[in-house]
Formats: sequence, C-alpha cells, structure tokens
Amino acid sequence: MQELQTQKLQPIELPQLKELPLVSILIANYNYEKYIGETLESVLSQTYPNWEAMVCDDGSKDNSCEVIETYVQKDSRIKLIRQQNGGVASALNTTYRNSSGEIICVLDADDVWMPDKVQKVVEAFQSNPKGGFVIHDVYQIDGQGQLIKPTPMIKNLASGWMASSVLKKGGCIENIPPASALCIRREVTDLIFPMNEAFTRNADSLIFRLAPFVTEIVPVSEVLSKFRLHGTNLTSFTSLTPDILVRELETAKRIHQEQKQFLRKIYGVEVAESLTGVEANAWHYHDLYMLARFQGIAKSERNKVHRLLVTHPQFNVAFSYKPLKWLLQWGESLPNALFLGLFNQISHESAFKRIARLIVKTLLKR
Repeated sequence: MQELQTQKLQPIELPQLKELPLVSILIANYNYEKYIGETLESVLSQTYPNWEAMVCDDGSKDNSCEVIETYVQKDSRIKLIRQQNGGVASALNTTYRNSSGEIICVLDADDVWMPDKVQKVVEAFQSNPKGGFVIHDVYQIDGQGQLIKPTPMIKNLASGWMASSVLKKGGCIENIPPASALCIRREVTDLIFPMNEAFTRNADSLIFRLAPFVTEIVPVSEVLSKFRLHGTNLTSFTSLTPDILVRELETAKRIHQEQKQFLRKIYGVEVAESLTGVEANAWHYHDLYMLARFQGIAKSERNKVHRLLVTHPQFNVAFSYKPLKWLLQWGESLPNALFLGLFNQISHESAFKRIARLIVKTLLKR
C-alpha cells in the first residue's frame, strides 16, 4: 500500500496513464438474477476495448450465477468469483483483489452503462492528470428500465480539490452520484481498499467519502449510466421511513469514524482531529428532525431539533430545492400526517410530479 509521509492536506502524485489503460469493472452481485444480464450486456456494449469485469457473486440464492456464467462464456474479459454471503464491502474487496486495472470503475449489479461510458471516463482521466476520481451524471430508472424522470439526477457535480471543505463539513461531500458513476485511479483505491467489511451495505459511501481527501475530483457532465430504483435495492429508497432514517444516522456515524482512521493513516493525528463532527452537516439534523416527526416526538422536544436544522450555517446550501426548504423551514406547525405527506410528494418521485410534468409537456406542445 502506498503511504503518504506528510502532515499537509494535498493531492497525491499520479503517474501518467498509458495510451490504452486497462479498466477494471468491479461488480458485487447478490440475488440480482433479474437485472445482472442487462448490466453485463451494457459492459459488453462498451466502445472502449481494454477492460476486465470482475463479478463477485456474494452467495446468491437465485440463479444469478447461471446467468453470469453465460456471459463468462461469451467474453473472457468477464470473470466470475463466488463466495459465501459477506455483504457489499466484502464482495467489492474480493473483486478488487482479483483486478489489475489502472482505472477502477464500480458497477452495481442492477444498473446500466451507456456504450461510451468507459471511453469518456478514460478520456477524462487522461485530460486531467491531477484527477484521481472521475464522476458523471446519471438517469434514474425503475425496475422495468423506464426513466423515472427525464432530467439527470444531479445538477452540479462535485469538482476539484475539496479536502479542506470536506473536513469542515463533518466529512460530508455533496453532489456525488451513486456507485455506478464512481471511477478511480488505482493509486487512490490502493489507499482505500480493502474496505471495512462491516459495511454490508453503503460500501460505495466509503469510496466517495475517502477519495476526496487524497485526490481531485473530475466531473463529466454527460449522463453515462442509469441508476435503477426498485423495491429490493440494498441502499436506495423511493420513500423515507423511520427504519431508513435510523440506518442512515448510524451509517453516517460509522463512515465518519472510517474517515478519521483514514486521515490518521494518511496524514497523522493532527489532520484527523481537524475533521469536524457529523453535526457540521445540515443533513444530520434533517435526519434527526424527520425521525422525530415519524416517531411522534413531543413538539417541545422536536422544536429543539428544528431550530438546530433551520439555523444551521449550511441549511440554505444543503436545501437549495425551494419547496423542500420552505417545508422544512415553515412546516413545523403542520400536523404530522400533513407534513409527512407533503414531504414525500416534494422529496421523492411521485404520481403528482409525473402528472405535473405531463401537463407541462402537453401545454408546451400546443
């Protein structure tokens, strides 16, 4: 593993890439027989030729392996590794150990890449020699592969050297796309892998929460993958629940601990201790407030969390979507049922939003 002998926060030096670098595609699969075929078809359709796809089946109980084997037979660049169920971090660690590419791309077993995805990523790395972390925009699709909404998922992708700001925001970094849009130079992933295998889900969060501490982010504005939202996603959801909020709060705490350990390993104690607490992130108070709403906490207690949320220095930046901002800011007096109903309509894709878009589209055609 590469070690950095420095007390100063700065990007690592990256060697020049070859003209046609090998790209390793890491796929962790668990019971995605329904989707893994389409995922691998999108890999086979890549215009860039020099890739390898390492697929780890994490103890699936369906026919995933049989489906994957048909693709192994089609193209020797696809490799299947089987293991007992250990979770996402464990499966990605297995794929990484067996990979040898200069560029690492993560691909969820239910997502789909555009044909020029790998080509565009390689070009982005070659055009930005200081950038060790390339991201791009995505479309959201449903279980049947239909667009949930016609616009890309993220308006302004994260960009540049962001380590200092991430330290001040409790380790939070915004405007990062899901796992299948994360592409990293091996010099960076060698510092991150192997990941803590206690992360049986949300392992991609470790990657994008650690990489910005050691390298610059290079955004590609084009949409290069489709992110699938469906009822069996391990880490994604279409509506908020108390269980999800509890899980998100616990995950954020554990990721923050991993960040501190990472900073201590790379830079030393002084830099690690400069990482602010999770309270520096406005979303921490958002989750606490929403949990209080769901649990029916007494209004006097809920008000305390609400004040911490709306007076947070990052509130206006974190909640730039005005309908959500207004609801959070002025909806404290609303009854729980009404508040939560409005929240789900505003925050997530809904029939109301789809109908509104259809009406607008129809009117524009006239």
